[in-house]
Amino acid sequence: MRCLLVVPWILACGSPTPSPAQPPDRPTTPTTPADPIAAPSATPSQPWPTPAGFRSETIPFPLDFAPQLAHRGVEELRFAPGFFDPAAPGYWSYAFVWRTEDPAALDAAAVGAELTAYFRGLIAAVDEAGQITNKDSIVAIVARGTAAGARVTVTAHVFDAFKTKLPLDLVGWAERRACGGGALWRFVLAPAASSQRPALDALAAEATCDQPLPPPPPSPPSGR
Repeated sequence: MRCLLVVPWILACGSPTPSPAQPPDRPTTPTTPADPIAAPSATPSQPWPTPAGFRSETIPFPLDFAPQLAHRGVEELRFAPGFFDPAAPGYWSYAFVWRTEDPAALDAAAVGAELTAYFRGLIAAVDEAGQITNKDSIVAIVARGTAAGARVTVTAHVFDAFKTKLPLDLVGWAERRACGGGALWRFVLAPAASSQRPALDALAAEATCDQPLPPPPPSPPSGR
């Protein structure tokens, strides 16, 4: 690009005619400013990726099924292929993040309590016919220690309210990253035998603070 700018400049201005008593001037490198088109530009952040075969969903806080989780922001989910199929390797295997505008500096006990409320609300909302009668057994347990800054282990006893209505045990982890005045919580959960865990771990690691939030869902028509 520099050559394209320099050549027209020479043609327009003309080359000086050397004096007969002096040798011609040696060509010099012009000191024109760098071409702004050729200058490297910062690459804008891309949204958290959705791998091939995965399904994605975005839910704004407060969550309809767990309004007691007092956060502001969004939840993004990435479901492994076959998430709803009990015979699939990706059954109930997923990664999700909470992008909160509030600090959400939760310790292990608070994370466990919020995940318990999250799963109880989710399963109750899906199980509209009330086929799952012992929802009080739904519980998430987080390893002791401070979760705000270090990865912690998560175990969750839930029910497959989507298909089998049977109990299901999930294992995984959670970790928090501060994002200015907000936070990024990463979660990975799957049955212990899930073959999708390496892919989920790698996917969760790709979630960062500076990724743009997905656009809000369109408002339903008012009917007016």
